[in-house]
Amino acid sequence: MTVAIILNGVCKKRNFFYQRILPGLQKEFAVTVFETTYAGHATELARAAAGFTVVIAAGGDGTLNQVLNGLLTATGNSLPALGLIPLGSGNDFAGAANLTTSVADLITLLRNNAPQRTDVGLITCADRDANPKQHYFINACSVGMGPAVVQQMARTPKWLGAGLRYLLATVKIFFAHEPIPVEVKTDQNFWKGDARVVAVANGKSFGKKLYIAPDADLKDGYLNTFLVGVVAVPVFLSRLLLLKRGKKITHPAVVYSKSRQVTLRAPQPTPLEAEGELVGFLPAEIEICSEKILFLR
Repeated sequence: MTVAIILNGVCKKRNFFYQRILPGLQKEFAVTVFETTYAGHATELARAAAGFTVVIAAGGDGTLNQVLNGLLTATGNSLPALGLIPLGSGNDFAGAANLTTSVADLITLLRNNAPQRTDVGLITCADRDANPKQHYFINACSVGMGPAVVQQMARTPKWLGAGLRYLLATVKIFFAHEPIPVEVKTDQNFWKGDARVVAVANGKSFGKKLYIAPDADLKDGYLNTFLVGVVAVPVFLSRLLLLKRGKKITHPAVVYSKSRQVTLRAPQPTPLEAEGELVGFLPAEIEICSEKILFLR
Protein backbone atom coordinates (compact mmCIF):
# COMPACT_ATOMS: atom_id res chain seq x y z
CA MET A 1 0.00 0.00 0.00
CA THR A 2 1.26 3.47 -0.92
CA VAL A 3 -0.14 6.47 0.94
CA ALA A 4 -0.03 10.10 -0.21
CA ILE A 5 -0.88 12.82 2.30
CA ILE A 6 -1.73 16.27 0.98
CA LEU A 7 -1.17 18.69 3.85
CA ASN A 8 -2.56 22.21 4.04
CA GLY A 9 0.71 24.09 4.41
CA VAL A 10 -0.79 26.96 6.40
CA CYS A 11 -3.00 25.05 8.85
CA LYS A 12 -2.36 25.78 12.52
CA LYS A 13 -1.91 22.08 13.31
CA ARG A 14 0.92 21.62 10.82
CA ASN A 15 3.51 21.00 13.57
CA PHE A 16 1.10 18.62 15.34
CA PHE A 17 0.88 16.63 12.11
CA TYR A 18 4.66 16.31 11.70
CA GLN A 19 5.37 15.61 15.36
CA ARG A 20 2.44 13.44 16.44
CA ILE A 21 0.74 11.92 13.39
CA LEU A 22 3.29 11.36 10.64
CA PRO A 23 5.89 9.36 12.68
CA GLY A 24 3.29 6.76 13.67
CA LEU A 25 2.10 6.36 10.09
CA GLN A 26 5.62 6.03 8.72
CA LYS A 27 6.29 3.07 11.02
CA GLU A 28 3.49 1.15 9.31
CA PHE A 29 3.22 2.37 5.72
CA ALA A 30 5.08 3.91 2.81
CA VAL A 31 3.95 7.53 3.21
CA THR A 32 4.72 10.50 0.97
CA VAL A 33 3.72 13.99 2.13
CA PHE A 34 2.90 16.77 -0.32
CA GLU A 35 2.48 20.21 1.24
CA THR A 36 0.43 22.97 -0.37
CA THR A 37 2.09 26.32 -0.98
CA TYR A 38 -0.62 28.36 -2.71
CA ALA A 39 -4.38 28.54 -3.23
CA GLY A 40 -5.73 25.61 -5.24
CA HIS A 41 -2.48 23.68 -4.95
CA ALA A 42 -4.18 20.72 -3.24
CA THR A 43 -6.23 20.04 -6.37
CA GLU A 44 -3.10 19.88 -8.52
CA LEU A 45 -1.28 17.70 -6.00
CA ALA A 46 -4.23 15.29 -5.83
CA ARG A 47 -4.28 14.86 -9.61
CA ALA A 48 -0.57 14.07 -9.55
CA ALA A 49 -1.06 11.60 -6.65
CA ALA A 50 -3.85 9.62 -8.30
CA GLY A 51 -1.52 6.64 -8.75
CA PHE A 52 -1.21 6.04 -4.99
CA THR A 53 -3.35 3.44 -3.22
CA VAL A 54 -4.74 6.00 -0.78
CA VAL A 55 -4.72 9.81 -0.90
CA ILE A 56 -5.38 11.54 2.43
CA ALA A 57 -6.29 15.21 2.80
CA ALA A 58 -4.72 16.68 5.94
CA GLY A 59 -6.54 19.91 6.71
CA GLY A 60 -10.10 21.18 6.89
CA ASP A 61 -13.16 20.90 4.69
CA GLY A 62 -11.61 23.20 2.08
CA THR A 63 -8.52 21.03 1.70
CA LEU A 64 -10.69 17.91 1.45
CA ASN A 65 -12.81 19.60 -1.21
CA GLN A 66 -9.77 20.46 -3.31
CA VAL A 67 -8.33 16.95 -3.01
CA LEU A 68 -11.69 15.43 -3.95
CA ASN A 69 -11.89 17.56 -7.10
CA GLY A 70 -8.31 16.74 -8.00
CA LEU A 71 -8.95 12.99 -7.77
CA LEU A 72 -12.26 13.07 -9.63
CA THR A 73 -10.78 15.08 -12.50
CA ALA A 74 -7.56 13.05 -12.77
CA THR A 75 -6.93 10.90 -15.81
CA GLY A 76 -6.68 7.16 -15.32
CA ASN A 77 -8.80 4.04 -15.12
CA SER A 78 -9.02 3.71 -11.35
CA LEU A 79 -9.21 6.05 -8.39
CA PRO A 80 -7.35 5.74 -5.10
CA ALA A 81 -9.30 5.67 -1.87
CA LEU A 82 -9.75 9.09 -0.25
CA GLY A 83 -9.04 9.75 3.40
CA LEU A 84 -9.04 12.69 5.80
CA ILE A 85 -6.99 13.83 8.78
CA PRO A 86 -9.16 16.65 10.21
CA LEU A 87 -6.74 19.47 10.98
CA GLY A 88 -9.07 22.36 10.14
CA SER A 89 -11.05 24.67 12.38
CA GLY A 90 -14.51 23.46 11.37
CA ASN A 91 -14.10 19.83 10.28
CA ASP A 92 -17.78 19.40 9.44
CA PHE A 93 -17.32 16.41 7.16
CA ALA A 94 -15.07 14.71 9.68
CA GLY A 95 -17.98 14.85 12.11
CA ALA A 96 -20.34 13.23 9.59
CA ALA A 97 -17.78 10.49 8.88
CA ASN A 98 -16.82 10.01 12.57
CA LEU A 99 -13.15 10.81 11.93
CA THR A 100 -10.65 12.19 14.45
CA THR A 101 -6.92 12.93 14.57
CA SER A 102 -6.25 9.65 16.40
CA VAL A 103 -3.19 8.00 14.83
CA ALA A 104 -4.30 4.60 16.12
CA ASP A 105 -7.69 4.93 14.43
CA LEU A 106 -6.12 6.01 11.14
CA ILE A 107 -3.67 3.11 11.22
CA THR A 108 -6.59 0.72 11.81
CA LEU A 109 -8.46 2.16 8.83
CA LEU A 110 -5.42 1.78 6.61
CA ARG A 111 -4.68 -1.75 7.81
CA ASN A 112 -8.26 -2.85 7.24
CA ASN A 113 -8.16 -1.27 3.77
CA ALA A 114 -11.94 -1.36 3.45
CA PRO A 115 -12.97 2.11 2.27
CA GLN A 116 -16.71 2.70 1.94
CA ARG A 117 -18.46 3.82 -1.19
CA THR A 118 -19.58 7.37 -0.49
CA ASP A 119 -21.90 9.80 -2.28
CA VAL A 120 -20.61 13.04 -3.77
CA GLY A 121 -22.46 16.12 -4.97
CA LEU A 122 -21.86 17.63 -8.41
CA ILE A 123 -22.51 21.31 -9.10
CA THR A 124 -23.00 22.61 -12.63
CA CYS A 125 -22.99 26.40 -12.48
CA ALA A 126 -21.52 29.48 -14.16
CA ASP A 127 -18.08 31.03 -13.73
CA ARG A 128 -17.45 34.78 -13.53
CA ASP A 129 -17.76 35.06 -17.31
CA ALA A 130 -21.06 33.11 -17.35
CA ASN A 131 -19.41 30.05 -18.86
CA PRO A 132 -20.56 26.64 -17.58
CA LYS A 133 -18.34 24.87 -15.06
CA GLN A 134 -18.57 21.83 -12.80
CA HIS A 135 -17.39 21.30 -9.25
CA TYR A 136 -17.69 18.34 -6.88
CA PHE A 137 -18.39 18.57 -3.15
CA ILE A 138 -18.63 15.91 -0.46
CA ASN A 139 -20.15 17.88 2.41
CA ALA A 140 -22.21 20.97 1.55
CA CYS A 141 -22.65 23.99 -0.70
CA SER A 142 -24.79 27.10 -0.24
CA VAL A 143 -25.98 30.48 -1.46
CA GLY A 144 -26.89 33.49 0.65
CA MET A 145 -25.04 34.05 3.90
CA GLY A 146 -22.44 31.32 3.24
CA PRO A 147 -20.83 32.97 0.20
CA ALA A 148 -21.15 36.37 1.91
CA VAL A 149 -19.10 35.07 4.86
CA VAL A 150 -16.48 33.68 2.47
CA GLN A 151 -16.22 37.04 0.69
CA GLN A 152 -16.00 38.90 4.00
CA MET A 153 -13.23 36.57 5.19
CA ALA A 154 -11.22 37.50 2.10
CA ARG A 155 -11.30 41.12 3.33
CA THR A 156 -10.25 40.19 6.90
CA PRO A 157 -6.51 40.26 7.78
CA LYS A 158 -4.99 36.79 7.43
CA TRP A 159 -2.74 37.26 10.46
CA LEU A 160 -5.85 36.86 12.65
CA GLY A 161 -5.97 33.15 11.78
CA ALA A 162 -8.72 31.18 10.04
CA GLY A 163 -10.83 30.60 13.16
CA LEU A 164 -11.01 34.24 14.27
CA ARG A 165 -11.41 35.49 10.71
CA TYR A 166 -14.37 33.16 10.23
CA LEU A 167 -15.98 34.28 13.51
CA LEU A 168 -15.60 37.99 12.78
CA ALA A 169 -16.88 37.57 9.22
CA THR A 170 -19.87 35.55 10.40
CA VAL A 171 -20.89 38.09 13.05
CA LYS A 172 -20.67 40.97 10.57
CA ILE A 173 -22.66 39.15 7.89
CA PHE A 174 -25.37 38.11 10.39
CA PHE A 175 -26.28 41.76 10.90
CA ALA A 176 -25.51 43.21 7.48
CA HIS A 177 -26.61 40.59 4.95
CA GLU A 178 -29.99 41.01 3.24
CA PRO A 179 -32.04 38.01 2.01
CA ILE A 180 -31.51 37.22 -1.66
CA PRO A 181 -34.21 36.44 -4.28
CA VAL A 182 -33.91 32.82 -5.36
CA GLU A 183 -35.86 29.93 -6.87
CA VAL A 184 -35.32 26.44 -5.47
CA LYS A 185 -36.60 23.35 -7.25
CA THR A 186 -36.18 19.84 -5.86
CA ASP A 187 -37.60 16.51 -7.03
CA GLN A 188 -40.90 17.19 -5.25
CA ASN A 189 -41.00 20.90 -4.36
CA PHE A 190 -40.68 24.39 -5.80
CA TRP A 191 -39.98 27.46 -3.66
CA LYS A 192 -39.57 31.08 -4.75
CA GLY A 193 -38.84 34.10 -2.61
CA ASP A 194 -36.18 35.88 -0.59
CA ALA A 195 -33.87 33.63 1.41
CA ARG A 196 -31.15 34.14 3.99
CA VAL A 197 -29.61 30.75 3.35
CA VAL A 198 -30.10 27.87 0.92
CA ALA A 199 -27.76 24.99 1.67
CA VAL A 200 -27.53 21.67 -0.15
CA ALA A 201 -25.82 19.01 1.91
CA ASN A 202 -24.47 15.51 1.59
CA GLY A 203 -23.06 15.66 5.14
CA LYS A 204 -24.80 16.62 8.35
CA SER A 205 -23.43 20.09 9.12
CA PHE A 206 -21.65 23.13 7.73
CA GLY A 207 -20.36 26.46 9.02
CA LYS A 208 -18.61 24.92 12.04
CA LYS A 209 -21.15 22.38 13.25
CA LEU A 210 -24.46 23.94 12.26
CA TYR A 211 -26.48 20.75 11.75
CA ILE A 212 -28.56 21.66 8.72
CA ALA A 213 -29.11 17.98 7.82
CA PRO A 214 -28.90 15.93 11.05
CA ASP A 215 -30.46 12.89 9.35
CA ALA A 216 -28.07 12.87 6.38
CA ASP A 217 -26.57 9.58 5.25
CA LEU A 218 -23.36 9.60 3.19
CA LYS A 219 -24.47 6.68 1.00
CA ASP A 220 -28.26 6.97 0.69
CA GLY A 221 -28.20 8.57 -2.76
CA TYR A 222 -29.90 11.81 -1.68
CA LEU A 223 -29.09 15.46 -1.11
CA ASN A 224 -30.55 17.39 1.82
CA THR A 225 -31.76 20.95 1.23
CA PHE A 226 -32.02 23.46 4.09
CA LEU A 227 -33.73 26.77 3.30
CA VAL A 228 -34.26 29.80 5.53
CA GLY A 229 -36.53 32.46 4.08
CA VAL A 230 -37.21 35.91 5.53
CA VAL A 231 -36.60 35.57 9.26
CA ALA A 232 -35.77 38.48 11.57
CA VAL A 233 -32.10 38.49 12.60
CA PRO A 234 -32.79 38.03 16.36
CA VAL A 235 -35.07 35.06 15.62
CA PHE A 236 -32.54 33.58 13.21
CA LEU A 237 -29.73 33.90 15.75
CA SER A 238 -31.81 32.21 18.44
CA ARG A 239 -32.59 29.30 16.12
CA LEU A 240 -28.90 28.77 15.41
CA LEU A 241 -28.56 27.35 18.91
CA LEU A 242 -30.95 24.57 17.88
CA LEU A 243 -28.81 23.80 14.83
CA LYS A 244 -25.70 23.62 17.02
CA ARG A 245 -27.45 20.95 19.11
CA GLY A 246 -28.44 18.94 16.04
CA LYS A 247 -32.12 19.87 16.30
CA LYS A 248 -34.36 20.77 13.39
CA ILE A 249 -35.96 24.23 13.31
CA THR A 250 -39.74 24.47 13.26
CA HIS A 251 -40.64 27.78 11.62
CA PRO A 252 -42.88 28.75 8.67
CA ALA A 253 -39.91 30.23 6.81
CA VAL A 254 -37.62 27.21 7.29
CA VAL A 255 -37.90 24.33 4.81
CA TYR A 256 -36.17 20.94 4.84
CA SER A 257 -36.28 18.59 1.85
CA LYS A 258 -34.55 15.53 0.42
CA SER A 259 -33.97 14.86 -3.28
CA ARG A 260 -31.54 13.59 -5.86
CA GLN A 261 -31.33 16.89 -7.72
CA VAL A 262 -31.69 20.58 -6.81
CA THR A 263 -31.98 23.54 -9.18
CA LEU A 264 -31.10 27.04 -7.93
CA ARG A 265 -31.93 30.13 -9.97
CA ALA A 266 -31.79 33.86 -9.30
CA PRO A 267 -32.61 37.00 -11.30
CA GLN A 268 -28.97 38.09 -11.12
CA PRO A 269 -25.58 36.36 -10.81
CA THR A 270 -25.52 35.06 -7.26
CA PRO A 271 -22.37 33.52 -5.72
CA LEU A 272 -22.31 29.89 -4.61
CA GLU A 273 -19.81 28.39 -2.17
CA ALA A 274 -18.77 24.82 -1.43
CA GLU A 275 -16.85 23.89 1.73
CA GLY A 276 -16.00 27.54 2.38
CA GLU A 277 -14.71 28.37 -1.08
CA LEU A 278 -16.46 30.33 -3.84
CA VAL A 279 -16.99 27.98 -6.78
CA GLY A 280 -19.33 29.85 -9.13
CA PHE A 281 -22.61 31.65 -9.66
CA LEU A 282 -26.27 30.81 -10.17
CA PRO A 283 -28.03 29.36 -12.05
CA ALA A 284 -26.87 25.99 -10.76
CA GLU A 285 -27.88 22.37 -11.08
CA ILE A 286 -26.81 20.23 -8.14
CA GLU A 287 -27.08 16.46 -8.32
CA ILE A 288 -26.03 13.49 -6.23
CA CYS A 289 -23.45 11.10 -7.63
CA SER A 290 -24.20 7.90 -5.75
CA GLU A 291 -21.18 6.02 -4.33
CA LYS A 292 -18.85 8.12 -6.47
CA ILE A 293 -15.75 7.73 -4.31
CA LEU A 294 -14.21 5.19 -1.97
CA PHE A 295 -13.73 6.93 1.37
CA LEU A 296 -11.63 5.69 4.26
CA ARG A 297 -14.05 5.80 7.21
